[in-house]
Amino acid sequence: MGLADLHIHTIYSDGSATVEEVLRKAVSLGLDTIAITDHNEIEGAVKARELALSWNLGVEVIVGEEITTADGHVVGLFLKDRIRPLLSAEATVDEIHRQGGLAVAVHPFSLWLKLFRCGGVGKLADRLQFDAIETINGSPTEGLGNILAGRFNRGKKLAGVGGSDAHTAEAVGQGVTIFPGRGPAMVFEAIRNKAVIAKTGRSALRAMVDFVYQHLMGRMALYGPKGGGLDQPVIN
Repeated sequence: MGLADLHIHTIYSDGSATVEEVLRKAVSLGLDTIAITDHNEIEGAVKARELALSWNLGVEVIVGEEITTADGHVVGLFLKDRIRPLLSAEATVDEIHRQGGLAVAVHPFSLWLKLFRCGGVGKLADRLQFDAIETINGSPTEGLGNILAGRFNRGKKLAGVGGSDAHTAEAVGQGVTIFPGRGPAMVFEAIRNKAVIAKTGRSALRAMVDFVYQHLMGRMALYGPKGGGLDQPVIN
């Protein structure tokens, strides 16, 4: 079985980790696939994919993007081009599919992120043509949101996936997706066939300590423009 973390941020948006640090951490955890999903940006994901290939690390990278839509945050996986922010969620999902990618409703019922206008799409996860819903988000604030997402997805048609929503290297792997096979191509097929299992990762204590330290040191631009806040200017 493969192990993937499908929701990771780097210094290319509001994270503190470089793509090199994320790759090394993923290797140390035994992940075979990761998705770099910076806010409104794919440059870091493209760089990570190139480095993973050139270094022959044994981990492969999916080019993703966490897109600020007019209705909440949406992650696109397997993208070819950056998708501009502040489209409707419906138009964003359509554009993800036009590129041959998969659309994921991430942290759809997050109460914490909603306070900062960085929340998810809520019940639109059922009404729009999403391919997956994030039922496990590894952020320490998302315990209740994960419960709500899991309950919402019972009996639904969506694949339930897991991602760390890591903003530090230490947080990589806090939420994972288990799937048959290994590598991005098998992740794609597993999500399409709903053959995935979302799980929480390792102990969160060290990740929490590192998060607090990085935040206090001002190394993360959380909830601001680079964090994809709906009431903030965004990268054009």
